[in-house]
Amino acid sequence: MKNFEVSPEKDHKSMDTFLEDWDYYATLRQYALENKTIDGYKNGRYIVKNRTEIATKLDSYEEVYYDLEAPLEKENYLTNKLIVFFMPADAMTSPSAEKRYFGNARWDSLAASIAKNTYILRIADTNLISGSYYQNTSNFPNYEEIIQKLIKKIASENNISPRNIITYGNSRGATGALYHGLLGNYKVVAADPVIDRKAWVERKDMQHMFDFIDYNMSMKINQLLAQTTLKAEDIKILSSDAAFITYPYIKQLDLAKLTLINLNLKNPWATDLFTSHALVIGKTVPLQLSLINNFLYESDIEIEKLPISFALEDWDVLLPWSSPYFDLHYKNDGLLISRNSQPLKEDNRWLNFLLKHPLEKGKDYQIDIYATDSSEQPNFPFFLHEDGKMQDPNQALKFQKDKENQKYSYRFTATYNLNFIATTASAYQLNEVILAQLIKITQLN
Repeated sequence: MKNFEVSPEKDHKSMDTFLEDWDYYATLRQYALENKTIDGYKNGRYIVKNRTEIATKLDSYEEVYYDLEAPLEKENYLTNKLIVFFMPADAMTSPSAEKRYFGNARWDSLAASIAKNTYILRIADTNLISGSYYQNTSNFPNYEEIIQKLIKKIASENNISPRNIITYGNSRGATGALYHGLLGNYKVVAADPVIDRKAWVERKDMQHMFDFIDYNMSMKINQLLAQTTLKAEDIKILSSDAAFITYPYIKQLDLAKLTLINLNLKNPWATDLFTSHALVIGKTVPLQLSLINNFLYESDIEIEKLPISFALEDWDVLLPWSSPYFDLHYKNDGLLISRNSQPLKEDNRWLNFLLKHPLEKGKDYQIDIYATDSSEQPNFPFFLHEDGKMQDPNQALKFQKDKENQKYSYRFTATYNLNFIATTASAYQLNEVILAQLIKITQLN
């Protein structure tokens, strides 16, 4: 750590100081090449630090700073998902490196407005003085690779499928989301990405990136579009033809490979070219949430067009009561019973079906269960609910499995008066599934 002292008459007490003097600007450029940055200011002195030593509470992975927000609720309502949030450049004048890399717009309320079981990985643009649009530079040639590794690491640790990963961002972050979504073949929601950064450097280099990355990134992104396995509907870019510093350059992308949403935006408060860019982002939050949630819910919804093909009135039992260890789904061809990943406890392991007609003690019965299952013999013990007495038909005589008809038959004499048929979670492997298509009970005498 060292200090860079400036003349009082040139000191703006912000990063603008380095844009008003060519010698200061050249010094800043050299710091970037040495993997140093500015992180703090006091009395005309700017604190110079290695990029890996800045003041921050963010986590770090191989020199990339990030923050991981877990879902608000721990219950497994839906499949686990991940939003990779690439941060905008909204604090470029701040002497704080964290603010320039990570920005001020964390969108803390995002978690409350998205699908359940969604993790949010916010990645700081940890390169150069204030970021590099999440792209490699000569001083950090494997930056992109580390970001991709970080995404895969978080997904693996939290059991998240690649198809449940979305990259999101706005402005600089939208460029990062588009770029890394294409690199990793993840679905993309990009709000007004910067494809050409000339507007940010025409008067002065407001983002302190010098000539280390391309001014126009359309060729580089088009190369990624040509290679991606994503469909056009998996890549959503939101912009407006009223945003002159972004829209014309977004149109340089291969539009056949993506979905460009052009917002018919009116701008009553226009004061400069950057205002429309800000309005596209700031006034479309509900639309951005809609695009994000549409992607997040894709793996958890089905469009139903087929009628139910089994008759529940033919069953001799009612649909089961709920259980913490089973997920139950009423499918077109039967009742899907899935042993979930909930660890077993001592109580409430049973999944109970109430018999439409109780079984009488001393009488003979045959129970036929039409079901698909990977095991040799599903465990359907019978028990008397009133006093907990149980009779297990798996130990009864004349068990028969008809593989051709996917039927399990049990013949037995009722030892008690029985009101329920039940299956127990202890008889299943985790994630084991049975599709029950019919349960019939026949009195034999």
